[in-house]
Amino acid sequence: MIALLQLPALASPDPVWSAMALTALLGGALCLDESAVVQSWLSQPLPAALLTGLVWGRPDLGLALGVPLQLILAANLPVGQSFVGDAVTATVAVTGAAAKLQPDRTGFGPGFLDAVLWGWLLLGVLLLSLAGHWLITAERAAFGLWMHEGRLSLRDGDMRRLESLHRRCLTLTFLRGAVLSVLFLLLVQEAWLTLLRVAGPFCGRWVAWLPLLLCGAGLGSLWERFNSRRAWVWVAAGMLLAVAVRGVSS
Repeated sequence: MIALLQLPALASPDPVWSAMALTALLGGALCLDESAVVQSWLSQPLPAALLTGLVWGRPDLGLALGVPLQLILAANLPVGQSFVGDAVTATVAVTGAAAKLQPDRTGFGPGFLDAVLWGWLLLGVLLLSLAGHWLITAERAAFGLWMHEGRLSLRDGDMRRLESLHRRCLTLTFLRGAVLSVLFLLLVQEAWLTLLRVAGPFCGRWVAWLPLLLCGAGLGSLWERFNSRRAWVWVAAGMLLAVAVRGVSS
C-alpha cells in the first residue's frame, strides 16, 4: 500500500491535457463497466476514485474521497430502475478536480485536505451524481427505442443490424462517461470550488461534518442490509488494517 501511494502520476500534470484525456477515457470505460460490459465493480466509488487519483498522481486523495462515498453508495447498485444518480462520472470528475487543486501535497495528515474542502468536494459528488441521473434515464429510454428496431433482426434473421445497434448503445454510454467526466471536472474547478470561497464562512462548519455523516450513515445502511456478525468481522479487520497502514506511513 505504501508503495502504491508513492507511485508517480500515470499522466504528467504538465501538460494537464494528457491527464484530462486519460480522465475522459477512464470515465467512459468505467461507465461501460458499470452495467453495459464487464461489471467488474471497478466503477464503484472507491475504486473509481482511486483509479482517478492514480491518473493524477494522488491515490491518497482518491482514497479520502472514495471511502465515504463507497460507504454511503454501497447499496445504490445500478440494477434496473433501482439506482439513483450517476456516481461514476461525478466521482471521477471531483477527484480529478481536487487533484489539480492540490498536486504537490502527499500522504495523509492534517492539511492534506482541509475538512471543509473535503466535505465540499463530497457534497459536489452527490449533487453532480443527481444531476447526471436524468441523462442515464434518457440514455436508457433511447436504448429501448433502438431495441424495438432490433427485434426485426430476430424476425428476418439479419444479426448484423442487431450487432450494429449494440455497438451504437455501447458507444453512446462510453461518450456519456467521457464527456461528462471532463465537463464535470471543469465545472467543479471553475464554479464549485469558487463557490466555496463565498459559501465557506456561512456553511463551512456544517460541511466539515459531511465526511463523518456519510461514513456513519453508510455503516448504518450496511448494518441494516447485512446484519451479520461474520460480515462485521471483515469490516473490523479492514479498519484495523487501515490504521496499521496509516501508522506505518506516518
